[in-house]
Amino acid sequence: MGLPRLPEPFHRVYSPPEAPRAKSRRPRTQGVVVAAFVVVALGVAAAAVFVFGRGGARPASAPPRSRPAPTGSRAADAPPTAVRPAVLAALPQACSILPADTVRRLVPTAAPKIDKMGAETAGVCKYSMTDGSRYRAVQVDARAFLPKYMHDQATGMTVWSYEAQWRQAEKDRTADTSTLRRIGGLGDAAFERYWVDRDVRIAVGEATVRYRNVILRVQYTEEQPAAGDRSASEQRSLANAIAAARAGLASLR
Repeated sequence: MGLPRLPEPFHRVYSPPEAPRAKSRRPRTQGVVVAAFVVVALGVAAAAVFVFGRGGARPASAPPRSRPAPTGSRAADAPPTAVRPAVLAALPQACSILPADTVRRLVPTAAPKIDKMGAETAGVCKYSMTDGSRYRAVQVDARAFLPKYMHDQATGMTVWSYEAQWRQAEKDRTADTSTLRRIGGLGDAAFERYWVDRDVRIAVGEATVRYRNVILRVQYTEEQPAAGDRSASEQRSLANAIAAARAGLASLR
């Protein structure tokens, strides 16, 4: 059964990715043949080094015994491989990503309303309060491309999904979107956005962050500002969204 739809403007959670089919293993016979070929090739190479490495000198009547090869590991001789960035094996529950003091600062009430939903690879948690015409909310939307499903493609799929969200944000831009730009110093990549939704009379500051194999989106929401207060609302909303995203990233490390 599907999860119930949360009240607007609660954004829907992403669908978890499907697990790819496992690759078929090569036949055992082929592995044995390849191993035998490698052993023979190493023997031939060693003999060639012994013969040609002397620069054509005449052998003595009683050639000395060759010294045994060292028995150390061959790992030191292997060429260096590129270090893959670490990925998260699991995604924390969405309502455990933001610290409690961050929630209290952005939604100043002892008992905020909490709406949540989620699964293994995605989750949403929203804290909100209403006091007359005053409205405050902070929403966490997290999605992970887990290596148990994506294998080596976990990071690549995260990059692809993040860029798709950026392109969608550009398409959704309206006259009430006054800020949409990429920013640095937050996760592996990030962008911020501010807009006013006149239908429900709110202003939203948003920070979307890519970190390893996780995409974290944090939205700070308050009541729609008056015309002369829009600049202050924009600065405050974006600063709160970015601060919350930065605090949430700490729970992923």
